[in-house]
Amino acid sequence: MEDCLVNIRLREGRKPKRYLLSGEFEASLGDWVAVQVDEDEDLGVVASRPVPLPEEWEEIELPSILGKADPEEVKKAVQLRLEREPTAIKLAYEKVRERNLDIKLVSAFYFHRSNKMKFYFSSENRVDFRELVKDLAHIFHARIELRQIGVRDAAGLVGGYGLCGQELCCSRFLQGFEPITIKMAKDQHLALNPTKISGCCGRLLCCLKYEHQTYVDAAKHYPRLGAAGFHDGRSHKVVSCNIIKETIGLQHENQILEIPLERFREENPDWRNAPRFSLANVARPAPPVLAETNVEAALAGMEDPVDRNGAGGGESSESSSKRRRRRRRGSNERRDENPSAPTN
Repeated sequence: MEDCLVNIRLREGRKPKRYLLSGEFEASLGDWVAVQVDEDEDLGVVASRPVPLPEEWEEIELPSILGKADPEEVKKAVQLRLEREPTAIKLAYEKVRERNLDIKLVSAFYFHRSNKMKFYFSSENRVDFRELVKDLAHIFHARIELRQIGVRDAAGLVGGYGLCGQELCCSRFLQGFEPITIKMAKDQHLALNPTKISGCCGRLLCCLKYEHQTYVDAAKHYPRLGAAGFHDGRSHKVVSCNIIKETIGLQHENQILEIPLERFREENPDWRNAPRFSLANVARPAPPVLAETNVEAALAGMEDPVDRNGAGGGESSESSSKRRRRRRRGSNERRDENPSAPTN
């Protein structure tokens, strides 16, 4: 028979892990098998039907199944897990408080084949737990191993439910942790509220990584935030981009409106190279244009007036001087005809 790939669940409520099922023996769904866990041996239950090993998995080193477990061995393992593991954390915490150690115990596993107990804990600092190991060995009469893990691994071991209402990804299917940055939340236009983008472990949500590349690729088809864009003949500021609805949010003064992405592109052909929005780019109303008749009337009113004292120039000034001389000549002739008339 060919080698197969199968999932093994080591503890109830824990996520299954992939193991290599050799073609030397068979194992079906629900069977108890012995598997290699780091340097120890443990018992687990087959949680999936064996499938042929894919070609891309042939070069990956997978832990192998050692064989099927005996019924007596299964009974002993279940009994010891029910008796020792539930109370192990409680008894260990008493010694932790006595030693005044700054650690948080996460879980405890008992390996009956090697008579060994492994405790996982998390801490912000390095801890000297050598005396604690001696105390636990005296209590449980077994070899004790303490292993420090991060807060993400701790959440995966403990389990729980996330903001989405589903079981935590780290305790359900994630096999490793990839770096998560705050830039991923910014690229998805999420509110930077720690209670909204943090998981049970206190770190950024692992699911921010799932759709990040999709948002990065989609952002190439949208204008950048803060750019200027024209709509209905007025300059607006791009304030939001909704990739799901394919709309653009525009702001003009105190008004915010949402238009389809295609319409924004039609009104702004050069949207990729649009400058940043500023009040200097806002279109202002043009000054009123005078009609042609009004212009002529205005120009006529701007002509130089005739000087009533004879200071004006041109023909008008000359004709007025002649009239004044004729009036003086007429008055002199009347005075010569009537000498007794009073003079002016």
